[in-house]
Amino acid sequence: MLFDPLFRSRTRAAGRVDAVLVTHSHVDHLNRWSLKALDRDTHLVVPKGAADVVKDLGFAKLTEVTAGDQVAVGGVEVTAVPTKHDFGRWSKGGQPEALGYVVRGAGGEGSLHHAGDVDFSDHAIFDDIGKRHQIDAALLPIGGMMPVWYYRWRKKALDRGIHIDPDCALDIFERLGAKHLVPIHWGTVHLPFGPAAAAKWRLTKVAAARGIEHVRVLAHGQALPLGAIDQTTPL
Repeated sequence: MLFDPLFRSRTRAAGRVDAVLVTHSHVDHLNRWSLKALDRDTHLVVPKGAADVVKDLGFAKLTEVTAGDQVAVGGVEVTAVPTKHDFGRWSKGGQPEALGYVVRGAGGEGSLHHAGDVDFSDHAIFDDIGKRHQIDAALLPIGGMMPVWYYRWRKKALDRGIHIDPDCALDIFERLGAKHLVPIHWGTVHLPFGPAAAAKWRLTKVAAARGIEHVRVLAHGQALPLGAIDQTTPL
């Protein structure tokens, strides 16, 4: 499965996939150009209201979901869950929806939560997700195109921001009660206002200060076997 594929080269590098799960319709997450690199027999799952954005791409199976819906893909159970992020593709609004996903392996072996994008608003929904789902790995965003200080400033000075910082990702990780944290949404699309790895450095520094051991910073192509996740070594 792929989540929110961005850039055709990376999409092709994944090889054949059974399904693509799109969390929201912003162009760096629902990217039509990248989706065109996929085989058309891939099952494309998008949030409610986003089907019109992609229906002309010719995917054989296109499913719209809202929070609470479940989709089965080859024995894997996918549950759409709420997140906290602004809706809309080109402007804020009520549609298309913004979602996260909980994916549980066949037979209930191994589970992960992908939060999509998250803002600095009320995060009580993650308490509920953690109570409803046993999560082995939480994939949480820790940045974006701008440096860490920008998102921290937006949190205080403007509209509480549309992306969280590494500190907030750790807070959500603890709310979820997940076993491991895999940071995402950093270093891929990056404006040159500081090192691309700054968000990763901040995450590891704060996690160490707070005694949070199970942060897994994965390199491209590196695997994290969920069935044996408790035997992995923290990074």
